[in-house]
Amino acid sequence: MPDVPIPDNQMVTVMVAHTTFAVLTLPGKSFRVDFLDKAEVYLKPGVRGKFSYYLEHPLLLRYNSSMVSVYINSRPTDPKALFKIIQTRIELLLQGWHDWQPVLSGDVSQCEQNLLDGSGILLQNAPAEMAKVVIDACAEHSVLTWATDAINRRSPASKLLLIGTHFVIARDFRFTEVFTGKAPPAGQLP
Repeated sequence: MPDVPIPDNQMVTVMVAHTTFAVLTLPGKSFRVDFLDKAEVYLKPGVRGKFSYYLEHPLLLRYNSSMVSVYINSRPTDPKALFKIIQTRIELLLQGWHDWQPVLSGDVSQCEQNLLDGSGILLQNAPAEMAKVVIDACAEHSVLTWATDAINRRSPASKLLLIGTHFVIARDFRFTEVFTGKAPPAGQLP
């Protein structure tokens, strides 16, 4: 973990949470964390939880991936079974951090109809990793697909700070130790 002075799994408390920075406290220390090119924040003052830092995480899929749309070109023999497999694989990839349905083109019923018809869009602007699991599921059911972009993973552009279930996603973070203790009385400086 480059330049991250807080160890993973250290319990921290969010003392201050602003749109561009937060102040985190842990036993004996406090840090101001500046969010450099912030992308997304879900953080509140008073939150307490284990601190973690990630370069790869389900919350980073949308930020560190090329975005791909996937179309279907043939009808599956069992559209309902394929739909369930697609749902399960997307949910496994997201690990409960986001709802799986927003990447579908339209809504669930539209996706199911496109599978029944054997044509139309399945995913719209989905992370490449998600597109890959859908394309693989279709291939296993002998269903032809095509995608709008090559499914190549970009190098990580965003990072994640996680405090319990609260998080910040940004290009980078700058940690500065802040001294919150009272100054010693005059004449008692070390």
